[in-house]
Amino acid sequence: MRDIYHQLVKSTPDFKHFSDQDLAESSDLYAAGAFAINSALTLIGNLAFDATNAEDYSDEDARRDLVLISHALRHLPRMAQALNQNSDAADYVRTQRDKGKKS
Repeated sequence: MRDIYHQLVKSTPDFKHFSDQDLAESSDLYAAGAFAINSALTLIGNLAFDATNAEDYSDEDARRDLVLISHALRHLPRMAQALNQNSDAADYVRTQRDKGKKS
């Protein structure tokens, strides 16, 4: 079954045609995006935990927040994986290019 990961990876640029500078920048941006997603997931977990300890947190607010959290949790992990895949692909092309220069 296809999901957001497959769609994002399918859209991966052809890194072979990137300059070394563009490869480094792409790798860093994809890795930073994946880190941001993982940070958001941690934050969601912390907020959900804190909300369970708040006495003035209504059932209606809890349901609303759980719906929002569930949407994020369904897609963000696979998006982070796709961003990491793209970062790894850019690094791989750069490494292969560096090996070719040394030969």
